[in-house]
Amino acid sequence: MTPIQPTSWLGIAVLLIFSIGMLLIIFEAKLHMDKFKPALFMLSAFLLIGIYYRLSGDDPQRFEHFVEMQKETGSELFALIAFMAFMWMIVEMLAERGIFSALNSYLIARGLNASAMFWANGALAALLSPFINNITSAMIFGKSIKEISRNQNYRHVALCNLVVASNSGVWFLGTATSLMVVLAGKISIVGLLALLPAGIIGWAASAAVLQLFYLNRLQGELIDNTPDDVHIKRGGIGMIFFGIAAISSAVIMNIVLHIDIEYAIGMGLSILGMYAWRLKHGGHNVMLLVQLQKVEWNTLLFFIGIISGVAALNHVGWLSYISRLFETFSPIAVNVLLGVISGVLDNVPVEAAALMSNPQLSPSQWALNALMVGIGGSLTVIGSAAGVMVMSIDKSYSFGTHLKFLPAILTSFFVSLGVWYVQFEILGWHG
Repeated sequence: MTPIQPTSWLGIAVLLIFSIGMLLIIFEAKLHMDKFKPALFMLSAFLLIGIYYRLSGDDPQRFEHFVEMQKETGSELFALIAFMAFMWMIVEMLAERGIFSALNSYLIARGLNASAMFWANGALAALLSPFINNITSAMIFGKSIKEISRNQNYRHVALCNLVVASNSGVWFLGTATSLMVVLAGKISIVGLLALLPAGIIGWAASAAVLQLFYLNRLQGELIDNTPDDVHIKRGGIGMIFFGIAAISSAVIMNIVLHIDIEYAIGMGLSILGMYAWRLKHGGHNVMLLVQLQKVEWNTLLFFIGIISGVAALNHVGWLSYISRLFETFSPIAVNVLLGVISGVLDNVPVEAAALMSNPQLSPSQWALNALMVGIGGSLTVIGSAAGVMVMSIDKSYSFGTHLKFLPAILTSFFVSLGVWYVQFEILGWHG
């Protein structure tokens, strides 16, 4: 059969379904509709494509390309969803032992002032988000910020810092975009780690701007230094050890033995689970099953819908235009453009579109792609899971609030780009 044209009735219909879904996702906060619902609505495009092939004649091979597309999409989704679910379970097991609550309590008990807490929360989010993912770090430290301050202006500055810091974890597997690039085989984990300077320096530059032009201008009592006395539960230290061992061994297995990262992290989770079983049989009350049920399945369903919707767009030819952009313009310029778009459309569909369009890029350009689309999600509060999480924690933090800090956010975006350029293009250090 001849390829489906994007401007055909089917191509227009698939684009319309995707656009309606994205519009509902963008305004999820206003509509009070969880974004997984419009994301799964995008699967309607598969129905239209199936009907099209059914009515296209009697050639028994006419469904072959469609069936193959679904198999490839399913394989990609399994890897992504399995990894994210396994990682979420590890984080929830750590949370069950009170590790993150104790960390927050410890910081406050040290008597840090508002500025020091601003930097401490941001730095911890930037360092932990690559391993516990951006939405989890936004949840942990977002709650901490809300607990320590009744000053709305301070919370807004600190929450903006948190969104940027959480999305800076592109240098490992802290954002869905970096994970998707690794799972697609476009870049190795070692190559991804080379983005560490760009991620950390970009966040630090943004935090400095927030401190200088926003935080320093605030008046009055900014934080409350009366923390709850929270301690790590029995077995928590061992859980930290096994959690670190699970993640680090998964990375080593992936690099040395070429075991897919989702299988490797699953093995690490099993070790953590057996340690929790040992604690429970040692008389400690470990609510393991309750914690595992806290995995945000609505977020995972969102990924299933959005990636399937992008696959449908690719099947009818729309993503060929992204490939043409890379062929026509500088890859650096196109990757920067995709980063800006990710701030509006959410970084997951933008990254999925870039990967499925399959432009011929060097590993350094794929690293830039992961960097720009990952941190580009910070440009608007709806552009990343971390931003959406922050809005859900503090209802006063809105789209308009986030845009007030755009100079600081743009600082992160362009400083990270500059660090990448010096490191990859001038110094030639690709990891």
